[in-house]
Amino acid sequence: MASLILHGRKLESMFELLGRDENDMTGSLGWVLSQSQSFLCAFLRELGLPAGDAHEVEVRLQQYEAGRGFTDIEIELPDNFYVIIEAKRGANLPTRRQLLQYARRKRFRRYGSKSKRLVVISECGAEYAAAQFTGYQGLGAITPLSWQRVTAIARKSVSKSSNADKRLIGQLLTYLQEVTNAAAVKRIDSNLVYVLSLSKKTPEYSKISFIDTVEKKRRYYHPVGPWGGWPVEPPTYLAFRYYGKLQSIHYVEKCETLTNLGTRMQEIKNEEHDPCFLYYLGPPFPRNPDVPTGDKILRATRVWCMLDTLLTCNTISEAWERSKKRAGRD
Repeated sequence: MASLILHGRKLESMFELLGRDENDMTGSLGWVLSQSQSFLCAFLRELGLPAGDAHEVEVRLQQYEAGRGFTDIEIELPDNFYVIIEAKRGANLPTRRQLLQYARRKRFRRYGSKSKRLVVISECGAEYAAAQFTGYQGLGAITPLSWQRVTAIARKSVSKSSNADKRLIGQLLTYLQEVTNAAAVKRIDSNLVYVLSLSKKTPEYSKISFIDTVEKKRRYYHPVGPWGGWPVEPPTYLAFRYYGKLQSIHYVEKCETLTNLGTRMQEIKNEEHDPCFLYYLGPPFPRNPDVPTGDKILRATRVWCMLDTLLTCNTISEAWERSKKRAGRD
């Protein structure tokens, strides 16, 4: 099969032709829900709704109502159930005001609580998202789903799909691998490494130092960006520098979005805090044991480097400069 190249980049899925923003993701999801009965049935079962008459269901995109704005996706089996989906890229969640506009839509209000759903899809874990929606009065129940869960539903539906459905669902999964973060679908094709400086200090909320968290527990955590310059999407690889040189490079085997790290690490105080990414790290890569930081990176500066540059350059600074030049940011 011939390759399709767009702007110098090979496309792996037809959905990449649309783009990578929120509306493109929403349109792709809506299209597959409308075209694959097996995926639609699996999705409805996830919401606790009957899926027996899925062939009669209407899937609508960008429906407008005066004073109530546009919805991302609507799924309705007339006189049976009605679903409004608000889909977000990244760790952002809709405001109460936005969700309230949806809940007040005329058609939505006609259905009883057992036959309608207000669904929010984002990069956030369901537990965290549900906690953020606590106290949203006047909305009824909100069903949070992560993109990770959506992909799991899609994969599960493949076993009951036709060959055509399997190809379509496969295209969607490939697309989501490209546009969602590692917490949802691991982007194993990314060779970028997030290089951080670790302190030997032990924070007041923990019984273990930052260095020991990585070396002994193979964990790392940081606030969810963009505040403070932190990433909003978990990297595929993390590297750590301290004592003036590169100490280790790790593949991120898993990442969770949490508001209480103490539920996962007994060394950390059990209390609520702002959202954090918690990384579960693979074993350190074999590498040159003597790669100093270099003179271009100061103090706690965090940088992105391509994996091969960290393994071949003489300093982290050199790896950083070479990575920027390759990416056209020099």
